[in-house]
Amino acid sequence: MTMPSVEEKKVLDLQNMNVRLSIRFNFVLFPFDVSELLEHLGQSGYFPTVPLPPKFVGQVRLNYKGKIAQKGAIEVEINDDRGVIAVASTVPGLTIQGFNEVLQIVKDKLGVDLMGQADFYEMMASFEVKTGKNALETMVRFNEKNGGFAEIGKIIGQEVSGFTLRIVRKDAVPSSSEWMDMTIEPNIIKSSTSYKVLLVFRSKEKSKVDGFIQSFGENLSRIFETIEA
Repeated sequence: MTMPSVEEKKVLDLQNMNVRLSIRFNFVLFPFDVSELLEHLGQSGYFPTVPLPPKFVGQVRLNYKGKIAQKGAIEVEINDDRGVIAVASTVPGLTIQGFNEVLQIVKDKLGVDLMGQADFYEMMASFEVKTGKNALETMVRFNEKNGGFAEIGKIIGQEVSGFTLRIVRKDAVPSSSEWMDMTIEPNIIKSSTSYKVLLVFRSKEKSKVDGFIQSFGENLSRIFETIEA
């Protein structure tokens, strides 16, 4: 007896993933001393990745840019000139977990509610995707459906094809606090076996960014099903 076939859901092989979640806040001056944050992060299991500064008397402060602490796969970054605190990890769930922990430490230990002064939250991710299909051939075939490449080829005097798919939020500009930008293309050095994905999602609402991170694995599978159909 032949059983009816059941279509299996596409399973993606995600590699070399890095997910960064940040908050941009609108204080005129950076609202706390980073050296104090380093002390409290240390009490929560983070190891400083920059030298602990000496205690200063008066209003002297040091500027920080880049990674300042790490706990396992979670990294904490700061740019006090731009008013940004970020957490990065190779695991999306850990990124959210670490980000929430850092914001809570700043609120409980330093008395600053960053979420109450947030301009926007931003997720940035980069990773490779393997689906078992030829990435280069897939992107050429998908882009050919949209047309226009034959005419462009005539203009420059050779046959051309699309290499990259870039998707952005409709009716928005890149500098907007509400923005989405996804680039999918064959990996330059492994173009027949894997894709490279770059992703930005920005919103004034933290819940939207958290939800996007939590669901983007499933959404990514559906996107590649569409591309490779």
